[in-house]
Amino acid sequence: MALKYREDDGLAVLALAEHADLDKLARVLAYDDSDKAKRYAQQLLDDPAYKSAIEASDLRPAWRSIAAELQAFGGDGIANLIRNTFQDHTGVLYREILADICGQVGVKAKTEVGIKELEDQLLVQLILKFSKDSSAEEMIRILKDTAEGSGLAEAVAGGLKLEDLAARMGADARLGYIAAIVAPALASAALPFLARISLPIVIRVMAPRVGGALVPGLNVLALLSTATLATGPAYRVTLPAVLEVIRIRRVVLMAPLDGVKSA
Repeated sequence: MALKYREDDGLAVLALAEHADLDKLARVLAYDDSDKAKRYAQQLLDDPAYKSAIEASDLRPAWRSIAAELQAFGGDGIANLIRNTFQDHTGVLYREILADICGQVGVKAKTEVGIKELEDQLLVQLILKFSKDSSAEEMIRILKDTAEGSGLAEAVAGGLKLEDLAARMGADARLGYIAAIVAPALASAALPFLARISLPIVIRVMAPRVGGALVPGLNVLALLSTATLATGPAYRVTLPAVLEVIRIRRVVLMAPLDGVKSA
């Protein structure tokens, strides 16, 4: 049965995403992070458009099905119970899912704030929340090393301060992309289910610069606060999925730029 996609300004960016990025997002939505088994509530793998796209090794025509799967997970487990009972259930819009996650980490989702700005605030909050056992200098170094590894050193030229991060991200998608790599990597120390989306990207970005080792500053992952967030079944899907959408949006925004290593 086909998934029902609600027109959604927050997820329309997926129409511009590449196959590889859509595949990462689809795997987060369809498979459990602990044992790689199919998620009980997912419908994506049985969606006709998705199955056809998989056979063609090009998920771009199926972006609406992937978006609909994220919408269907909603912000809590109730949405999944409903859709298992009533197969014509349609989910909630991306902004509502994003706002729910923001609320979990202490970011107030004001109605007048646009989706990209709210995403920027979420990234900054994750960086600050999960790096409180590190110095500001260490965090700046991690951001700068990630920028250099991504071919985006110019984005952090002229100095960088954590308190200015959100404002600068709003004006420069390159810095937002860097934060979209660093934030889930930091958070994965306390929320291990984020590791499979964050650590492979960090390794891919940084390995050309430092051989097989991570940047020394990223060793802070093992020392971070054990602060916890809500980790219910739906949240374990929506948080990594939203972080993937955030990264995809910044990849799309940077598309006209040369020399970017999309991870």
